[in-house]
Order: sequence, then C-alpha cells, then structure tokens
Amino acid sequence: MRLVINEPPIPQSRPRFDSRNKRAYEKANIKAYKQRVGYIARKEFKQPIERDTPLEINMKFYMTIPQYLSKVKKNRLALEKEIRYVTKKPDLDNLLKAILDGLNGIAYFDDGQVVKLKVEKVYSFNPRTEIEILALEEE
Repeated sequence: MRLVINEPPIPQSRPRFDSRNKRAYEKANIKAYKQRVGYIARKEFKQPIERDTPLEINMKFYMTIPQYLSKVKKNRLALEKEIRYVTKKPDLDNLLKAILDGLNGIAYFDDGQVVKLKVEKVYSFNPRTEIEILALEEE
C-alpha cells in the first residue's frame, strides 16, 4: 500500500508538561499533523492490517529546500532530481515517529508490527512524505 502526504514533513516534538495538571501534552501543530496523516491513511485502509502481521515500511521525506542551497546554480540539478540528502535537522527518527504514530490504529494495529524500515530524507521543491507499507510473509 502506498501513501503520499502532500505537505512538508513535521518532526515529532518532545512532550510538554502542564505544571498545574501534571500531564504531558503535544504541541497543537504536531497533533494536527498526525490527524491529517491518519485522515489520508483512512482513505486507503478500510481496516488496519492484521495484528500479528509483520510489516516493512519504506518512507522517504522530501524536505523544503533552504534558500542558501537553491540559489547556488551547481546544486540545481541534484535538487531537481531529488537526490541531495538532508544532513541537517530535523532528525530522521523524529520525522519517522510522527508518521508511525499517525498511522497507528489506522494502517496497522500497533507500530510494534513494524519489523523492517527503510527511511530517507532528501531536499525537494515539492515537500511531501511518501510511504510504502508491505506485509511480510513469515517463513
């Protein structure tokens, strides 16, 4: 199953704590992002993949290009082909966590089913996230 989230990727932030209620909470922007990811996934998945099915997920994050890179002519070709890797923040694991949490309970029962990952982040003029979810056969 393939999904495309057509908006710039947002990393999972650290939980914030409310000192009055002694509770952890998420920032509004990451909560809304996860909900949009879930909404897009619901269009593709009528029900979650079975609970005991091991999953492989291939994910590619296409990040917004900073101005300092896009203005340099020699970078243009690599940026257009979307082959220039992002070596700056946000961290790959935080981007991944936001997507896995957003798909939890919709594409699969629990992200513990994910046994194999391939994740990349590259610069693009069209920021988005492409996700491929594959059910693995047990031998």
